[in-house]
Amino acid sequence: MNSYLYCVAHEDPNFKDELGGLDGQSVEVFNHDPLFVVASKFDGGTVPVTRENVLQHEAIVRMTFSTTTVLPFRFGCLVSMSGLRSYLTTRERALLERLAQVRDCVEMSVKIIWQNSSEDEDSGSVVPNLNETGAGTAFLMSKRQELLGIDRVEQEARELGAWLGRGLRDIVRQEQITIEPKQRLVLSASYLVERARLTDYRRELGRLQAERTNLHFLSSGPWPPYTFANIDLEFGTRFGVS
Repeated sequence: MNSYLYCVAHEDPNFKDELGGLDGQSVEVFNHDPLFVVASKFDGGTVPVTRENVLQHEAIVRMTFSTTTVLPFRFGCLVSMSGLRSYLTTRERALLERLAQVRDCVEMSVKIIWQNSSEDEDSGSVVPNLNETGAGTAFLMSKRQELLGIDRVEQEARELGAWLGRGLRDIVRQEQITIEPKQRLVLSASYLVERARLTDYRRELGRLQAERTNLHFLSSGPWPPYTFANIDLEFGTRFGVS
């Protein structure tokens, strides 16, 4: 029988009550000193991707996260006990280093929706007069305006990311920011924040929101540090998912 993996912890979570995991199996804590793995037995070779299973996975991770520092596994990790022992033995140092980096921290998420200035300016763009310029020249002028607009949007998006980063850099421990200049959802950011500094983080984010009332902010958290667990520490393949 395989083991379904939820997370690695730096200490025993000492669950007060018995927890039910996927497939109706009890959640167990496997100790591979100095690491602890939260897992449950799983009778089968694939894990159906259902809402119930995904929510149950997240619930177990969050329950562990409420008592100790964790590195969450992505949904669907199945492994034999011998495979788990081998993984923990070969990756022990890397796992301990990553646990130290996220210790006593949570993940906070920020997404920003915008209407970039180029959209406002599109209505004011100069349309070349075919009678005056000719079709070829008009096409080149139109293409030039389009390229200039793309460059401007990309610059504005980069400046937006830099602005948000400057505002939060003294509070967050790590950040991962993705910018998509051509999308309305222009920025998606994940921040690693010490639990003790959550109030500071929320206060500063509120101040930044007040500065840019033309932007729509979507914030969430605290979450277990999925983004900062580092996928390189997981198994080489996402096996067990159907």
